[in-house]
Amino acid sequence: MSKLGPFQIHPFADVFPLIEGEEFDDLVMDVKRHGLRDKIVLNHDRTVLIDGRNRYRACDAAGIDAEFEVLPEDSSEAAILDLIVSKNVARRQLTAGQKAFLALEYERAFAEEGKEAQREAARQTVERVNEQVTGSTLVADPPQASDASADERKSRAKAARSVGASPRAVQRAKTVQTYAPELVEKVRSGDMALDQAEKHAHQRRRAMPEAAPTEKPSPVTLTLRAHDGTEYPYPKPEAKATFNNTDGDGISWARWSWNPITGCLHGCEYCYAREITMRFKQVNPAGFTPLFHHERLSAPANTKIPEQHRDDPAWRRVFVCSMADLYGRWVPDAWIYEVHDVMMTNPDWEYLLLTKFPARYNKIDLPPTAWVGTSVDEQKRVRIAEDAFRKIDGVKVKWLSLEPLREPLEFSDLSMFDWVVIGAQTETWQGEGDDRKVVPAFGPPFEWVVRLVEQAREAGCRVHLKPNLVNGSPGMQLPNEYPV
Repeated sequence: MSKLGPFQIHPFADVFPLIEGEEFDDLVMDVKRHGLRDKIVLNHDRTVLIDGRNRYRACDAAGIDAEFEVLPEDSSEAAILDLIVSKNVARRQLTAGQKAFLALEYERAFAEEGKEAQREAARQTVERVNEQVTGSTLVADPPQASDASADERKSRAKAARSVGASPRAVQRAKTVQTYAPELVEKVRSGDMALDQAEKHAHQRRRAMPEAAPTEKPSPVTLTLRAHDGTEYPYPKPEAKATFNNTDGDGISWARWSWNPITGCLHGCEYCYAREITMRFKQVNPAGFTPLFHHERLSAPANTKIPEQHRDDPAWRRVFVCSMADLYGRWVPDAWIYEVHDVMMTNPDWEYLLLTKFPARYNKIDLPPTAWVGTSVDEQKRVRIAEDAFRKIDGVKVKWLSLEPLREPLEFSDLSMFDWVVIGAQTETWQGEGDDRKVVPAFGPPFEWVVRLVEQAREAGCRVHLKPNLVNGSPGMQLPNEYPV
């Protein structure tokens, strides 16, 4: 701990930068004229200064006696951390970078306090059990925490929320802390913006040499983790990860697909991704259970556009998670942050995103080169989509997928979208073994499509009719009427 006068400074209070210059002079003048408005907060035995470093310095400079408030002896460390954050964040104008690094400090302190509480509770449990069994307090190993990762996520969320930092900003701060630690103080002092420091950190990371193999290369099995924590063995691909070419896959608006996450829990009866996954089980060891493929995160950096297609914009578009819903409510935040971090650091690609949970877009920073989309196949999803997309900006394209169009849809407004895609329901086979059954194709009536196209035109949206709607199977139910 650092010191100020006779007091130790609480280490988390010391994270906040001291005020200097004219701002400090104004505080000294205010103390001289009006006295100390807010007391300086000490711990229970008056040895640690919890809050009020600047006020203590101002009292000293003004030549007046400081006034103190002493916390109760039973004040927990968590309560003290909350007090420090609430006092300092409320009274300061902090940059996004300063807030992000404060969140990291808070996360560390809060997590350590939680671990200490767990250890103490475990120790007391062991002593109580031993007393009941033997009548004496025998030495025993305390039980281990049951879910450390859950505690870490809880600490991270609390930290970011408490200081007003976005999860994306905290992730950026961690990148800087890991790869460019010498820039941390520059960001914390306000001399450098967080995004600028992050760029240096990514440059440093890319320049780092890969670890040399310690033995002759041999077949390697990776361990992949599902959304519920279940681990699955997976053979490590011999080649570097790259995008998949979508030629012939029915994706008419992007030439590549990329699936760092596979599997989905929506349960849509017509899902083509589930059909493909269950047909080729050897490709995914978890079946259609959501699974994170960390070995595929390097694909954007490894994929090269063929020279003859350099000028074709479709070859710069990548459909992200064509075999999953990246923003499904079951997807851990950490997975999304890792995928977004890769997209942010590889901005030469245009990333086409699609989800049935568009509200999650509003809780994260979106890549500026992203085509941010939502899928609406039922009327109940209409309002959710409209509400979420009114809040989205700063992206390449905002788009609406009405595929498959299974019922007439009524929108109050389409002006928040740039592009509307309409498609039919193609035939799929669902299930396994004897339970396998066909889900028939369905072509929407012509009037449903026309009504949506007309509304999209009025809102200034571009419209794309999928090939399965106009010249493939099943097509539209075109009018076939005669006068009577």
